[in-house]
Amino acid sequence: SYPPPNAPAGVDAEEYARMADKLYRASVNCLAAAVRSAPELVAGEVAAALPLVVEPLMTLPPASLHALPAKRLAASTSFARACLVEPLYDARQAGRVDRKNALLALVSGRGQGALAPSPPSPDPAVESARATLTALLAAGTVETLAECIVGKLLRLTAGEVEEWDADPEGRYECDLHVDRGGGGLAELGDGPRQCGCALLQVLVRREPDRVASSLLELTRRVAGGGMLDREACYRALELCHGTMVLGGNRRLDFGEWHSSELAPMLAADLAADTSPVEDRAMQARAVQVVDAYSTSLGEAEFGGAFRSVARLMGAPDLVTALCAARATGHMALMHVRGTDDPPQLASVREHSVFALGLAFDLARRVEGEECLRVTLMAVSSLVEANGVALEPVVRAIAEQLPGLWERAGDSVPIHGCLLSVLQHLIMKMGYSTVENTHVQTVLFPLLDYCTDITQVNRAETLLEDGLRLWLVTLVSSRVSTMGQSLTSMLPRLEQIVRSGLEPQLSLKVLQTNAKLLGPQVVESLAPVLADLLAKLVDPVVRSSSVTSSSPGGGGGDNDEMDDGSGRQAPDAERQDRADRGKETIQGAAAALHFAAFVMRLSPDLGRRIAFPAVAEIARSLPGERFPAPLLEPAFDALGRMLWIEPVCLAELFPNGAADDDGDRKIAAVVGRWIEVSTSVSVLTMMSARAQKITFIEQKGAALSLCAAVFRSPRVARAAGTQVHGYARRVLEAETRSEVDLDSLVEAACSVTRRVVGDGPLGDVSARTADMLASDPLLTMSLKEAVEGAEKAVRALEGGN
Repeated sequence: SYPPPNAPAGVDAEEYARMADKLYRASVNCLAAAVRSAPELVAGEVAAALPLVVEPLMTLPPASLHALPAKRLAASTSFARACLVEPLYDARQAGRVDRKNALLALVSGRGQGALAPSPPSPDPAVESARATLTALLAAGTVETLAECIVGKLLRLTAGEVEEWDADPEGRYECDLHVDRGGGGLAELGDGPRQCGCALLQVLVRREPDRVASSLLELTRRVAGGGMLDREACYRALELCHGTMVLGGNRRLDFGEWHSSELAPMLAADLAADTSPVEDRAMQARAVQVVDAYSTSLGEAEFGGAFRSVARLMGAPDLVTALCAARATGHMALMHVRGTDDPPQLASVREHSVFALGLAFDLARRVEGEECLRVTLMAVSSLVEANGVALEPVVRAIAEQLPGLWERAGDSVPIHGCLLSVLQHLIMKMGYSTVENTHVQTVLFPLLDYCTDITQVNRAETLLEDGLRLWLVTLVSSRVSTMGQSLTSMLPRLEQIVRSGLEPQLSLKVLQTNAKLLGPQVVESLAPVLADLLAKLVDPVVRSSSVTSSSPGGGGGDNDEMDDGSGRQAPDAERQDRADRGKETIQGAAAALHFAAFVMRLSPDLGRRIAFPAVAEIARSLPGERFPAPLLEPAFDALGRMLWIEPVCLAELFPNGAADDDGDRKIAAVVGRWIEVSTSVSVLTMMSARAQKITFIEQKGAALSLCAAVFRSPRVARAAGTQVHGYARRVLEAETRSEVDLDSLVEAACSVTRRVVGDGPLGDVSARTADMLASDPLLTMSLKEAVEGAEKAVRALEGGN
């Protein structure tokens, strides 16, 4: 039990109490862990332990509860939550759980045999645990527990009320800036309020109807009482908003609550020096509640609620203003869904200029890193929700950025927020933003800062986001106005490419630079790129060469997870291998996409940079273990290689001295290629643009394979009939659909437009269209290629 009994004679009382508290916490934490992992083994302890940890919550006064060591309260509530969510201890699920356990015992050989007349008798210890939980959740008891949590743990204390004015940013960061939802609250801290929030969420999930009714009744009882009591009840309803309004059983009419109580609270003008802290705390809580329940607002109500919340970013009370900034950012993006333009989003856009002004004003008021981050995220969300609608005020927005850059210092979170703001600004408004002088004052120094991999930890913290912003900047740039600035960044890109860091992004940045500035951007890095591509595909080549009879073999997607020993790795080790395997696939895919691009950009560069890596991948294609996600990019790159050197397929698979194994591999590769090319998903069939993209890929494959058949007798002998039949089917589809070149180019370029969003693209769109329009795998006559393949096949047949 706790507090511990009096210390023995001669023992320091303070040290004894400290050690007793550590022993108590260790015991309770051990019980909680055991309940989660082996509930049967500790079921007998629940009857004694659970009342000990719950009783203080229900009997101690609030001051005593808050005076308890934080770790002790966290351990107690963690154990209570573990018991509440354990199905074995739920009497309502007793029959189902017992039958499941009996079946498991039977399957594992511990049961009474296949003809056992009935499941084993219930364990008395488990029955005791169930009875304890049933008593805790009995009528009257669970309601009392819920009220105690709200009144004792969720209510603001006198010290917190004093802190509201003394350190408002600290008050926001410690308490109000807590993410709602799930079990995440417990991990954010072990203070009394976090413990109470986590326990209440578990309790309402276990007994939704009774706990919800209890909270609503408690809120009604305190409606005419003190503001701190009301604030605690509102906090509880905010935490439980999913139970209150989601699903088929709506327990709360939020529209009526908003119009009768919350809207007047939000409309109040509360002065920081004259209004009581309690009233300001209530207003801040009303902001949080409206944010939590905003999906329940109708179209007409949402606009007024958004404006009321956004208005409070200018509130004299800094805690309320910060709560409003966070809520504004969330509500701004709530109805952003693809190309839809619902009335709620129109309401957001109507009030966004007003909201942005208040957000930038708030950014100047706050001092702490976290509070500035919250404010900048609101700015980022508003920009994302508006897009080109903000173009008339883009200059005013841009003028705010240099000051924020100066304040950022070495703060990773602030730099991350500036990256987000700039990325959305450029994505949504295109080249007019990139060319803005004030934006450039921040954009290029920020890119330089985030991509400086010579600085300690820079590559781990900001490089990926920096490369994403760089890519968006390139896609939104016009060479006539931005060419010099883009060229000045090339030495930094060369440094990143040489390091091999973030290849899936750095190669995209290099590819876009080559489109805008010319092939010389790639040519200067040819030896480095050849080595990098080979390095990226090497793990796939090595794993694909393992025979399918190896342990874990058989067409696996991730051979990094198989060490060949046949033993089962620990969970952490398997997860680590899975993560490394995912990185391997992403790196290889980036290498193959870049290889295909550089071969299309320049055949000469393709030979020097891409051929070695693509050749190694091609040799791995007959293997059963070749990763399925890489098949499409691998065949795309192989198609480009075949178009440049049609005889290379025969050279990649030579026949042995006494067999024709090479011919069999050629036939296998071609057959797999045709299978992948003709596999069309349902989503593709439903999209006209996707169908055109698929046709482009199929025509390219048909032209490359026909060239190989025409130029190589071995390929014609091994797979000529397959290729001719496939190419003829593609030609028939082209003839039936009457596809023209312009529509194909338009379809392919629309993929690029989706990168930027709704702002005007820079020159990359026109450069991409020019490359496609001159691409021989798109412009060459498929009819002539089919005729050539047919002649090659007939020539062999005639020779035989």
